[in-house]
Amino acid sequence: MSIMSSQVSAASILIQDDDQQNSNRHSANFHPTLWGDHFLAYANDSMKIDPVTREEYEELKQDVRRLITANTNEQVKKLHLIDTVQRLGIAYLFEKEIEGELEKIHDDLYIDSDNVHDVYTVSLAFRLMRQ
Repeated sequence: MSIMSSQVSAASILIQDDDQQNSNRHSANFHPTLWGDHFLAYANDSMKIDPVTREEYEELKQDVRRLITANTNEQVKKLHLIDTVQRLGIAYLFEKEIEGELEKIHDDLYIDSDNVHDVYTVSLAFRLMRQ
């Protein structure tokens, strides 16, 4: 038992020595960046959108919304459009529209078994509906 207690006390001494060495470490003296704070300032400025740009933004959103909800018999093109919108990272703006169109496409593609599609289209539809 005395051997084990001496090993434990030696281990605790080593741990305490490591803690003291770590607490005395100084931070590195890095050179200032060549870019300065330019990008930090840019992030704050990007939140301010002038009215003309805001209007164009809203018009483009409405155009995409119309494309998604347009009545068409070409489900494959609509699947590609929804896939593109999701890949661009703007699908959160059109969640309700995308969900409604995917339900319609699901009804058209899978309830009407007369439609024959290639493997890519079926896999795309499956992935979009799964997401």
